[in-house]
Amino acid sequence: MASNTLRHDGAGQTGAADPGLRWGPLLLLVGVAVGLRVLALLLAKTDLYVDEAQYWSWAKVPDFGYYSKPPLIAWIIAVTTALFGNSEWAVRLAAPILHGATSLVLAALAARFYGGRVGFWSAVTFLLVPAVSLSSLLITTDIPLLLAWSFALLFMARWLDDGGWGNALGLGLAIGVGLNAKYAMAFFPAAALLYLLLTPEHRRRLLGPQFWAAIAIGILLIVPNILWNAAHSFVTFSHTRDNANWSGPAIHPEAMAEFLGSQFGVFGPILFAALLAMVFGLRRSANRPADRFLIVFSVPILAAFTLQAIIKEANANWAATAYPAATILVTALLITHSKPDDAKRRMLFRASTGLHGLIAFVLLVAPAFAPSLWLPKIGNPMSRVLGWSDYMSALGKEAQASGARTLIFVRRGDAAEALYYLRDTPFAIAVTPPEPGARPRDHFELTRPFTTALPAPGLVVLPAPRDTSAPVAWPSLDVTTEAEEGRIPVARGVTKSLEIAVRKVTWQTP
Repeated sequence: MASNTLRHDGAGQTGAADPGLRWGPLLLLVGVAVGLRVLALLLAKTDLYVDEAQYWSWAKVPDFGYYSKPPLIAWIIAVTTALFGNSEWAVRLAAPILHGATSLVLAALAARFYGGRVGFWSAVTFLLVPAVSLSSLLITTDIPLLLAWSFALLFMARWLDDGGWGNALGLGLAIGVGLNAKYAMAFFPAAALLYLLLTPEHRRRLLGPQFWAAIAIGILLIVPNILWNAAHSFVTFSHTRDNANWSGPAIHPEAMAEFLGSQFGVFGPILFAALLAMVFGLRRSANRPADRFLIVFSVPILAAFTLQAIIKEANANWAATAYPAATILVTALLITHSKPDDAKRRMLFRASTGLHGLIAFVLLVAPAFAPSLWLPKIGNPMSRVLGWSDYMSALGKEAQASGARTLIFVRRGDAAEALYYLRDTPFAIAVTPPEPGARPRDHFELTRPFTTALPAPGLVVLPAPRDTSAPVAWPSLDVTTEAEEGRIPVARGVTKSLEIAVRKVTWQTP
């Protein structure tokens, strides 16, 4: 490989000709993996998680923005549910399909950098990463983000090698689409700028128009969302800032350790250990331009969120954009290079692939048996996606029996689940409004705050305290109590349960 190009030179590590990426077998393998995951969705006995139900409710009101996220996730769900209905599997359908597409993009990029063998196994590795296996059965904003990020990596590499306005346009479109999936896409132009500044042979490109045009295209595509935010007091940006929560000088080493520990589960223990080994110099593999490119688009992101964890906290998935590049980097590390310990590295790669394959199989089968799962000291590991339909069914019957016309929730999650599971009922759904002068804390406080213009009477709904002797903290509303509180028990798997408190109220409508 020439020192100023990222493209693979067509020779294997020992000088043998590289056969190139075999697209036929790869497409078949990815198609089978996607098909099995779609089948798992069809057979799953899980309910929508809170965020999934909220995204579905957004999809019913297409817009250029929502309280906590840009609009792409809602648009995707709007398409799949328009085609296949509102069942849980249809809401989640895009997840395995988009992950499959991401694996193919990474295969093309890895083959460009290291040859067809690394390209093939990079796709397989990505599909089997534990976080990908899990998120293939859920619908989250990270899924379209990773696809857009991977396309941006591919177009960036092509632009660096070949130039051209077509590659710059593709890069800009990928950045713009990614920003509409999740604002974390903003790390990409920052990493691209860092790479150009650190690479002397490419630094001159900053003086030309193509890179800046790509950035401008990306910004242009997020302008509708910015305008939506401007019309809603920039609630999404405020929410994102609050999530980071950098106020105060406190240092939290335990949060950093927890975040780094979680990455062994996200990426896999062997793969993440190999990545750390490279970062800390135990493996000096950053000799090739492709290595350096992939390091810049992965390691700084992990470092940034490790710093975030030290200052406050960081969720395990926040560093997700580090892993498309890291997948290729670690795969190349473990299955290429002619060095004395090749056999050991290949053994580690096989062990990682086997372990991840086993995890993927368990995650594929588990949703079909979700209500009956049980683990010692944990109980039902899928309880967060269980019990919601039963909860809402029981609540609907209670509301119907009491003559309630409006359901008033204290928690965002309960309101989201009610919108989904009571979608075919006549009840109005509202949440307790924010305090006077306070900004909304979630999308439903922004769009569905309780007002006396809603049809009376209603039921106020909130989780009952686990301590049965503790009083229920009923919200302060401009209503009159018509009946004392009632309780609704809800099972969540074989070991967990939830009790809901309800109170009938009424008010004078204008």
